[in-house]
Amino acid sequence: MCARFTMTQEDKALLAEFEAKTIDEQYRQSYNLAPTQLAPVIISQKPEAIQLFHFGLVPFWSKDKKSSYSMMNARQETVLENNTYKPLMLHNKRCLVLADGFYEWKTEGKKKLPYRFVLLNRKAFAFAGLWSQWKSEDKKEVYESFTILTTTPNEQVATLHNRMPVILTKEEEKLWLANDVPPAELIKLCDPYPDEEMKMYPVSTEVNKAVNNHQDLILPMNSK
Repeated sequence: MCARFTMTQEDKALLAEFEAKTIDEQYRQSYNLAPTQLAPVIISQKPEAIQLFHFGLVPFWSKDKKSSYSMMNARQETVLENNTYKPLMLHNKRCLVLADGFYEWKTEGKKKLPYRFVLLNRKAFAFAGLWSQWKSEDKKEVYESFTILTTTPNEQVATLHNRMPVILTKEEEKLWLANDVPPAELIKLCDPYPDEEMKMYPVSTEVNKAVNNHQDLILPMNSK
C-alpha cells in the first residue's frame, strides 16, 4: 500500500533527474502527499513535461470523483484482469509518479507510528502509475488523476506492511512509458525494490494528519 509519499526536491533538480524540459508552474515541494492532492507525474504521451495530477484514480467513466480514495493503489498481480486498470495498461495510460520517499506505519497499541522509506543512492525516483482523465457531464471540469501500483514487500517494508509501491529503476522508467513493450512484459518489472538499496527511519506522528505538510515531517525522530 502507498497512501502517503513525499517529493521534497526543488523544480530544477527534478527536471534534471528526469531529463524533462518543463514543469508545471504550480509545482511545490511536499512533505506529506495524500489522496486527492496534486503530485508530479510524467505520462507517456508527453515525456518531456512534468505535470501535476491528483493522487487517487477517478476513471473517465465515473459519475463523480468519489472513487479517488478507494483507487489510490492498484495491485500489480491483477492489474491486467481488472476492468478499470486493464484498459489503461493496454492503451498506454501509464505514468511515472515522482517521489523521494514514502510512509508506512507501525501499530503499537492505539498508536500509529510513521516511518519514512527512502532510497540510498537516488534522491528522487518514480513509482509505476496509471492515469485517467475524467470530465464532468457539462465538460467544464477536467480532472486528471493517477493510481500507484503495489507489489509484495521487500524485507524492510514487510516489517510494517504486506504491500509496497512499485519503484522503478532508471532503465525501467523508460520501458514503463514505452509504446512497444507488451503489458505482460511490463508487469514483470513490478517486483519489490532491492531491500539493501533502501532505508527506513521513524518520523513525527504529525505525518498522520494529511493537513500537516512542512519540512520537519521528514526529520528522523532522534535528530529533533
